[in-house]
Amino acid sequence: MKNTITSRIQEVEQKLSFLDQKIESINTVYQELELAFITPFLEQYNIVSEEYFLIHKYDAFAINTLKDGIYKDELVSFRVHNSSYSLAGDREKIISTSFYSTNADSDFELNRMIIIGKVGQMLLDNKNDIISGWNELSKKHSIETKETHREMGILEKELRELKLSLKEIEKEEVYNELKSGMHFKMDMEVELNINNTESKYISYIKILSTKNKSVVVKYIVHHDEDFSTATVRVMHLERFITRYSNLLTSKVLA
Repeated sequence: MKNTITSRIQEVEQKLSFLDQKIESINTVYQELELAFITPFLEQYNIVSEEYFLIHKYDAFAINTLKDGIYKDELVSFRVHNSSYSLAGDREKIISTSFYSTNADSDFELNRMIIIGKVGQMLLDNKNDIISGWNELSKKHSIETKETHREMGILEKELRELKLSLKEIEKEEVYNELKSGMHFKMDMEVELNINNTESKYISYIKILSTKNKSVVVKYIVHHDEDFSTATVRVMHLERFITRYSNLLTSKVLA
């Protein structure tokens, strides 16, 4: 049963990885389409040149300088998005801009003011056309990714359930092994919470009995040879198992 679940987890994770790469590939294609759509508008106003480049930045477009093959200073950015003031069923699109203010008077900042003005004029003159074209691209993008996202959602739900099942199986396995007793190496610093106020570093633990919400355990404290017994709340034992799950399931013990 455990091997079957583990194999299925690996299979689902591989499928998710493939679908994630598929989404990333589609997004890359549409980023290029969006750049190709916006660029002609900028070229009409002489905004893009050998010095100033248009780049895709997250969900926005940015005008940046290029130095030594690396995009450097951002002059201004803008993006098309849903208005936050729209009603729930109203998908009205708006264009917002972003740029910093400064009192510097360098040539770069003066030139940046010119670029910001050109971008502003371009958006004022072409706002409706940009929003219309953007809506069309967004619609196509959504159609291409919708089925993949749906499939990913189903697989992610299955993966969560599989991992939960595996965790329960491993916890049950640990419980059974603790009933036989477990030794730990001294350098492992395995800590058992005896109650809400007392914790001990142990080198051995064994479950003797369970009753209601408590477990009677036999244990040996570090640098001690004598056994001690204590009644530990199931809650504390489960935390112990969760905290040291990798150690307990890998059986890297004494």
